[in-house]
This record gives sequence, C-alpha cells and structure tokens, in this order.
Amino acid sequence: MHIGTQISAPNGWRSILKGITYHFLKSDANSDRVILALFGCSPSQKNAAIANLIFVPRIAFEEAATEGRIIQNDEQSTLPPWLHELSGLDLSQIDLNRMDAAILHKDRVMARLSLIKDAVSNIDAILSSKRPQAAITKFASQCRPKQNASRFRLWLLTFICFGMDEWSLLPPFHRSGKWKRESFPHKKFGAPSLAFGKDYGHGRSAEMIKTCVDSYHKHATLGKTMSRIYSEAMSSEFKCQVSKLPSGQKIFLQPHGKPFPTYRQFTYIVHKEIGRENVQKALYGHARYRVKIARSKGRYSEEIANLMERVEVDAYYVSEVPKSYVEGKPSGPLCVVTARDVLTGYIVGIGFCLGKEKSAAYRMMLYCMAVPKEFFLSLWGIQYKEGDWTSIGLPGHITADRGPGSRQRLIEDVESRFPIRGMTPSWSGQSKATIESSHPRELKKEGAPTYIQSALTPVELAKREIIAAIRFNHASYVEDRIDPDGELANVIPTPAGLWEYYDSRYRNDAQPTSLENAVRTFLTPQEFTLRGDGIYLGSRRFTPAKSEEMEYLQSLLPSTDARITVNGYIMDLCLRHVWIEVQGRLIMLDAKLRIRGDEESLWMSLFDLNQWEESRRMARSAFRVHKHANQAEYQQRFEESTGKKWDAGQRKHGRKAKPNKVSTSPNKKDAA
Repeated sequence: MHIGTQISAPNGWRSILKGITYHFLKSDANSDRVILALFGCSPSQKNAAIANLIFVPRIAFEEAATEGRIIQNDEQSTLPPWLHELSGLDLSQIDLNRMDAAILHKDRVMARLSLIKDAVSNIDAILSSKRPQAAITKFASQCRPKQNASRFRLWLLTFICFGMDEWSLLPPFHRSGKWKRESFPHKKFGAPSLAFGKDYGHGRSAEMIKTCVDSYHKHATLGKTMSRIYSEAMSSEFKCQVSKLPSGQKIFLQPHGKPFPTYRQFTYIVHKEIGRENVQKALYGHARYRVKIARSKGRYSEEIANLMERVEVDAYYVSEVPKSYVEGKPSGPLCVVTARDVLTGYIVGIGFCLGKEKSAAYRMMLYCMAVPKEFFLSLWGIQYKEGDWTSIGLPGHITADRGPGSRQRLIEDVESRFPIRGMTPSWSGQSKATIESSHPRELKKEGAPTYIQSALTPVELAKREIIAAIRFNHASYVEDRIDPDGELANVIPTPAGLWEYYDSRYRNDAQPTSLENAVRTFLTPQEFTLRGDGIYLGSRRFTPAKSEEMEYLQSLLPSTDARITVNGYIMDLCLRHVWIEVQGRLIMLDAKLRIRGDEESLWMSLFDLNQWEESRRMARSAFRVHKHANQAEYQQRFEESTGKKWDAGQRKHGRKAKPNKVSTSPNKKDAA
C-alpha cells in the first residue's frame, strides 16, 4: 500500500464509512496513527470539492487490513472524482483547440502548483506534526497572495494522492454548462433577438419540449426539411397565426398568449431529445446517412478469424445484352450472384439467371459453393488447372440482402441444411461491403443512352463470368487484409494467397456436403419424360454416360413405345448436364444431338429451351395452315397442266375388274 492508494471498508470500520473511498497518506510510527485523506463536497459552497484528513489508530488499522475489513479498491482512479470524465485523456493537449483563450488551462495548473510547492516539499513534516491541518493552513497563509485554507488543503492533498500529477490540479471546467434550462421554464435564455429585443421569446418548459417532439414525429417524413416541419408544427400544434408588420415582415403570433418556440429552439429541442442521428436518418434516409454521414464503426473482418466463418452474397447484372439462342428473340440481362469470404475476399461461389434476380441464381451459387470446383467447372466445359479454385463447402454464416432473388422463401427452403443468419436491407451496400466491392465497375457515360449487344450467348457470358471470378481471386489486391505477422510476410496479397495460407493451417469453418445432397438441396426440380431412346426435357434428349445405366432406365418402361415421367434437377442456365432421380438414385445425364452436328448447340439454358419450344410451337401452328395451302397449290397446278381435276372420275358399284392373265411362256406350236 503506497501513498494515494484508494481504500474502502466493505462493511464500514470505526469512523470509515461503508461505500466511501479514502486515500492512504501516511502510517506514522511516532504518533501511532494512520492518516487518510477524504475528498468530498461542501454543501455550504454549492457542492464545491473539499478535502479532509482522517486519523485512525495504526495498530488497529493494520489488523483491520490483515483481516480484510479494509481493502484496496479494485479500480484505482488516476484523477480526482471531479475530473473522472477526463480519465485516459492526454490533458497536456487540452489547450490545442483553445489557443485564443484568455487563460490557458496549463497556466492555471502551474499557478496552483507554484502555490503549493513549498508545502509539497515539506509534506512529511506536515503529516508528522501533531496538527497536520493547522500546518497546512500555516503554509496557505504564507502564500502571496494569501490563500484560502480549505482550497489550499484540497490542492495539496489532491496533488499528493494522485501521483503528484500536475494535471490533477486542473479545475473541473468540463462540467460547466451542465445545469438544465428546464429548471427555469419561464426564463428566456440564449442570444438576444437583434430584431425584437433580448427578452423576446419564451422559456423552454416541459410542455413546450413535449409539443416540439410530438409535432416532429407527426410531420417528419423522408426528404422533408426541418424548416418545413417547423412551419407545419407552428400552425397545427402551437396554433400560431401569421401576422404582417407595418414593415411588411411576417411573424408568428399566438392568439391566446401561449408560449411557442423560435426555429432555433425547435431544432435544438428536437436534436437533443430525438438525436441528431435519427433526425438525419429521417431526412436523408438510412442508406445515405450510413454511407455519407455516419462515422466508421470498424472493419467487417475484425471479428473473423477463419475461412468461411462469414460469407457475403449479392447480385449484379452484366452490362452486355446476351445473344439470343433463337434469332430475333429478345434475351433478358444476365444476373450474376457471387459469394465472397469476408476474411480473405475470396469468391467462393457463383450463380446465374436471366432477366430479373431470381432465387435460382442464389441456389446455383450455393451449389457452386458446396461442390468441388473442378466438378463445377466441368459442368460448364471449362478446363480446370491445379490451384485455380480450391474452396469447397458451405459457410457457417452468410449475409445476403433482401433482394427479390434472396427472398424469405429461399431461406425457409434451405435453412434446415444451410444457415442464412444475416439479411441486410435492400439498397444498403455498406451492410455487405466485402461483396459489393468485388462487383465490376463501369464509367458513367454522358450523352444519349447506349448498350452493348453481345455476340455471346447467355451460357458463354456465364462462362466468361466464372473465369472472371477465378481471375479476381488471383489478381485482386488485398494488402489491407494482412496483419503485420511474421508468418504472413511472404504471402501473396491476393484472395487466393490468403486462402491458401489459412487453409493450410486448418483455419477453415466450411461445412462439407455430398454431391447428391447439394443437387437435391440447391438445384431446380424438373420433370422429365423417359422414352425408349433416352430422357427428354421438352425436345432436348439426354442419356447417361454409362450404357448399363441406360439399360437400367429402359427396363423401367412397360413396353418399348411407352413413356413415363421421372423427377430430376437442372441448373437453369446450363442444360448440358442434368440429374434424374429414380428409385432413390441420382443419375447424371448428358445432352445429346439427334443427328451428328455442332455440339456447341448443346450449351443452352432453360430460357433458351423454352424460347426454342415456343418457336417450334409457332412453327407447328403455321405448318397446319401450310399443309392445307400446300395441298391446294399442287392440286391447282395439276388442274392447270391437265385441264382435269386432281380426283377426276366417278365411283361405281362392284369389285374392280381383274385384268386377264397374259402368258409369258413361248407357244408350244410356235416352238415346234
């Protein structure tokens, strides 16, 4: 226990009160006493701080300390109670923002220190004297100018008890202005009105405060300024009327003489009671407030330690319009959904759909995350090279926005197997900043609107975006994600480099799942037709890669010309491979051509297939007319060339006359 140690008695002890902090000053063997300092407030001097000396028997104090009746406080304050709010601050810098002040705080502190320096030098003699408080008073009277004894004692004991820190002598000016105007509801405070006099206006009563807050809540809407809210409140809530002065200036008048606020009073009350943050959100909207006004709350990766601990998901649209599979038919924009690991920035999944953002794209992205990337790339006909894309498995926590594709039904469908625990508001990019920052960016163009008609089909565009995601993982600069750690010194500052580092140390929270489970959970259910020569989705034919599997499927048909319906799964944007489920078994099928031809035509989406089917239905409908018109045309051409009708003749009764048989052998007589 040293000088200034803060102690207390949990249950009280002699003259030491329970729950009060005392400061140890000296254990004096000569006078057999322990001297403590007690800091408090003087009720007779507007609660000004005071300091007193407390004396207790030395032996009894030591026994109480040994028995635990007197203990050291767990928290030892470094500043006196009236400066507690300034703990932890560098008070030597306190004057930097008040260079125009009449007196600097530094000067005030040094002035007090200069007054007590002689007493500080003789503190041992003071405390060892028979009457320490009288000795302190003597030093106070020797100062020039003479000092108040109580104030001098406060400064001296404060300086001694708080580590002889000169800044412990700082006056508590930070508490200035803490009194409440509500205590004087009928007194007008603030700057005087230059136009109407210093006493013009009303005090801030509790009733006025309540009316201001209620009127703000009633009239505040997105985009409405405080000026408009104030004007409406003055008319509807404060019942003020507008009067015109002889000068032509208009003012508010309250016909019954009730108080009403000025505009500055109104805004001050609203900001204080509701909060400037909430007022700005109501005016600008939550998204703009968060992006433009709110202060940073730290990095998103601060609480992440492992791979796949948290993944962010979002969608964007490819700027080019894909080439239609059927010439002349419109094709919607390609929507791309990507998932990005928050720790490394590594893209771990990608999915697609055509047109509006759909849940199929999110489900495809989840499927991509769940399966080995070598297998996923093979479904698109993309060659895999070692190290291209190594992530596999589902994350423990995913953050998606509330866009139309990531709708609640998707969550309900898969939440039993895949936890989506974070749903951010729409139009809130900061809520998923990691994934938003990976979206492709375009320069904003001036002039008339233009667009690019791509020469690539939707499937080809999707292949390009998959390769772009792999490129991003190996090219994006993520130096700001690397802490100054010796083991990370030689790690390549890319998502792929960081991923390899953490994965090699088993810091990976990915949850594995089987290929079959991923297909059943995330791909789109679809009905297929099983025929003798294959499995059909519309007019597209599929067969399994193994001949024995095809024989097994054919054995399910009751006859060679029979057809049955089987359930299966597809990736909406790529029908090159599909899956059917037969008797609990999943069988992967490959698309096949009916005749030998260009196999590139096998790469088509469900949208393309539906477009193809629609075109074929139109062609079949037109063919029904064409067939009859064609028959009539050739009948007319026959009649024009022969002058007779196509079916000229008449129907007669009886059987057709059979022609006489003509012998083909030579006459015997002639032969002779």
